Amino acid sequence: MAKKTNTTLQIARFIGFFVLALSGFEYLENGHIDWYKAPLNAAQEALPDQNNTSPAEALSTIDGIEFTGRVSSITDGDTLRIINSQGESQVIRLYGIDAPERNQPYGSQATNALRQKLSNAQVRIVQQDIDDYGRYVGTIYLNERNINLELVAQGHAWWYEFFAPTNRELEQAQSDAQDRNLGLWNSPKPINPYEWRRSH
Repeated sequence: MAKKTNTTLQIARFIGFFVLALSGFEYLENGHIDWYKAPLNAAQEALPDQNNTSPAEALSTIDGIEFTGRVSSITDGDTLRIINSQGESQVIRLYGIDAPERNQPYGSQATNALRQKLSNAQVRIVQQDIDDYGRYVGTIYLNERNINLELVAQGHAWWYEFFAPTNRELEQAQSDAQDRNLGLWNSPKPINPYEWRRSH
């Protein structure tokens, strides 16, 4: 009996060390830990009774965890607050984009652009991460419209290359908006929000 207990403890220790090592490696490589999401999503997809799951609850998707809510307020051009299906307030930071700050040039226009699109709207969010401030980071969909992509394509926000380096849709949308001098790109010297934050 003691031998079996020792073997179980050794296995548990090995798994614990493996999880710690994997998490540490991913954090050093990517700055966040989300290796566990794929197994959790796979397990959720395998649940036999999906008919009892409300569409407003978290659902597994290819891109991340999906949920819905109604927009209650717009903070700025890339951040909003929703009321989820449980009546709770959640702050959502739009993934892969960076809008001008409210106190920088074009900041109020970017905020108004997001407000006009989503004020009091029922939206779908595909969550990719949680940031250092505890905000959900995700892509916002209004019906089938990708709002993150629209904001960049219309020149209301930058492609946030640091956090979405492989997102070619956002990269192309920014390039097209620059070529057409749309929105913030109509300024002769638009200021990257990251640089603005560093200097103010």
